[in-house]
Amino acid sequence: MGKREENKRRKQQAILDAALKVFSDQGFAAAKMADIANAAGVGKGTIYEYYQSKEDLFFAVFRWYVDEVVASGMLDAARLEGDEADRLRAFLDSAVNSGVETLEYFAISLEFWAAAGSPATRDRFRKAMQALYQSFRAALETLLEDGKRSGVFRKHVDSASVAAGLTGALDGLLLQGWMDGHFDIRGTARGFLDTIMLGMRNTE
Repeated sequence: MGKREENKRRKQQAILDAALKVFSDQGFAAAKMADIANAAGVGKGTIYEYYQSKEDLFFAVFRWYVDEVVASGMLDAARLEGDEADRLRAFLDSAVNSGVETLEYFAISLEFWAAAGSPATRDRFRKAMQALYQSFRAALETLLEDGKRSGVFRKHVDSASVAAGLTGALDGLLLQGWMDGHFDIRGTARGFLDTIMLGMRNTE
């Protein structure tokens, strides 16, 4: 990569970093491109060299946030050690820890959900979020199905339903922790999973 390309990459990354903070602090509707430019240390016109509109920038922040923050908390379940119960716990622990460590930016998730519900941005954001949730649920469902075949989990466990429930629980726990600084996200997540495990474990 040449020096010019490297400078462009760094400038674009600075814009994404600044946009994440501004959108998280101010919300999509109130955020101004000038504020993002100031936070990034670039001219307002520079942003438009990379993104055609505020919506395009917001979507780019969403994709980057998913790739860098959300995906980083999704371990490759197939590479984890132990039986399927151990792997499931490690997978979810990683996701919870990733969410807790980036909780200061959880407000941006609310903005992404709002964009998925807004008529103006619904198609673009809903499809992307749908793919994200499908990927997370699929990883969980695979672990559960593997556990049923190996005998770690009961045969009657509804893997798809449990995977969807755990996915929703993760969102809900992070939301509660973001709203209440005294809420123990990690401890509650462990207790919740312990209870779920009691019902799924094969004791025969």
